[in-house]
Amino acid sequence: MHGAGRRLTRPSLVDTHCHLTLLEQRGLLDAAIEGAAAAGVDRVVTVGVNLPDSDRSREIAEAHASVYFSVGWDPQQPAPPQQAELRALDELLQHPRAVAVGEVGLDTFMRPGYHETPLEVQQRSLRVMLELAVEHAKPVIIHDRDAHDEIIAALADVPAARGVMHCFTGDRAHAMRSIDAGFAISFSGIVTFRNAGAIQDAAKFVPNDRFVVETDAPFLTPVPFRGETNIPARVAVTAAAVAALRGVSADDVRSATTSVAERLFDFSASQRGGA
Repeated sequence: MHGAGRRLTRPSLVDTHCHLTLLEQRGLLDAAIEGAAAAGVDRVVTVGVNLPDSDRSREIAEAHASVYFSVGWDPQQPAPPQQAELRALDELLQHPRAVAVGEVGLDTFMRPGYHETPLEVQQRSLRVMLELAVEHAKPVIIHDRDAHDEIIAALADVPAARGVMHCFTGDRAHAMRSIDAGFAISFSGIVTFRNAGAIQDAAKFVPNDRFVVETDAPFLTPVPFRGETNIPARVAVTAAAVAALRGVSADDVRSATTSVAERLFDFSASQRGGA
């Protein structure tokens, strides 16, 4: 057959948000990175939630050419970063493979033993981290759980901040408010869930140049893999689901989201460091 042996290639994908440190704890780091490559996911952003986690993310990025990392302080941290911690976060952001500040944000879904950080503490932490992102000209990865209005208000106080709404859970109106604030929308496996009508509507509506896809691995495994540990390769499942909602090909969404991710995180400015 003419062309036998020629492998048809599809547009690459970026998993803009996962937690390789947690996959590593489960003994799945190498398999996750290899599986991502096999699925055409050629870049992965592993996202920090505090200083030690961000530093381990750095080490993973140094060891794997496809991996970049972010420097975060998530809403569950019990206090804003102290001066020594802030200096260490600042230093990490100078690493050539550090592409963002995050995850940072607000989370009002509180329950004992899971998340008990008062909202006012979260707001102080978020302000510090937004200002750090602006200082470094890095995009911000925003965690927003049941705090849409509070997030928009916080962003209005630091108008130079830009970035992405991680794991978007709002409706069409909140998507537009986020875009107007200078933020891209990130769709996760939640968009495949049966009860995610408002998120699915937003996925149909957002402009082609203002959204990306993510896994949040090891969490939020998309249908039909619910119950399994999520991995970066499954960002392809989410991309295909968004494509179906928008009435376009999966390749269209792969190309569009990769373009947005490249613009957002400026991978071209990062060189492999320390490997």
